[in-house]
Amino acid sequence: MYSIGPDRVSSHKVGSDTAAIAKTNLPTVAFFGATGGCTLAALSHALEAGYYARALARTPAKLTGKLQERGLTSALLDKKLCIVAGNAKDKEAVKQTLVDESQQIVSQIVFGIGAAPKFSANPMKLMTMDDPKVCQESMSTIVSTLETVEFSSTGMQRPLVTVVSTTGLSKTRDVPIALLPLYHIFLATPHADKKIMEERVVEAKDKNLVRDFVIVRPTLLIDGQQGRVNIDVGWEGKEPGKSCGGAAVGYRITREDVGFFIFEHVVATNGGDYLGKKVTLTSR
Repeated sequence: MYSIGPDRVSSHKVGSDTAAIAKTNLPTVAFFGATGGCTLAALSHALEAGYYARALARTPAKLTGKLQERGLTSALLDKKLCIVAGNAKDKEAVKQTLVDESQQIVSQIVFGIGAAPKFSANPMKLMTMDDPKVCQESMSTIVSTLETVEFSSTGMQRPLVTVVSTTGLSKTRDVPIALLPLYHIFLATPHADKKIMEERVVEAKDKNLVRDFVIVRPTLLIDGQQGRVNIDVGWEGKEPGKSCGGAAVGYRITREDVGFFIFEHVVATNGGDYLGKKVTLTSR
């Protein structure tokens, strides 16, 4: 485990780097679940840095509005972003997001889909979700869509997939003891969904449908601006000649910080040091 402090965090300001926006050799990234949370922040940073993006959204105007609220101009969005209207369980909509008009597949996939909480009168399951299997079913649709892409005949490289998951899924404790009741009682339903989603991602790598994966497991997510404070980073995953990095244990992290981490340390580095790892994030 190690920390990323303010000296290791840069900021991409909208409109401040026209040279970056003018780049044409940056890859295209597909975003699922980009109308909010961590994925919206990651998409915003990617567009500001000059990446091309394709995003699936049930309401495209909602996504456009959120990006404009963050200061991205209509000109930038028109040039760099393609929004596909649809649902992540719709195979045709997913394929349109992954494969462009020239039949080229995206270089990376960033997946941050989640459901909205729904409280229950059942004392054994106090909180459920409005769509309790949305993560696993959406990821299954993406994987089944990738199975239809003819990589061998086109010479295309398989995409890197990055997913936003959660702490609390590790075989070892990766959350503070004080948060265990919250995780195991209130968050049991979404965590079960995230766990199966992670399994789908690993299976996709085993089937050679993706070139690799990064599973990002932030601790309890909160709203707020990018903190620019120390971010503790840990991971599960073996490297030749190296031991496991160990989990980063903490209470909270902002969605903005997670989105920035995904862009800066995964998208911009093509996975960097985190390929094949389950990365835990928390802030101090």
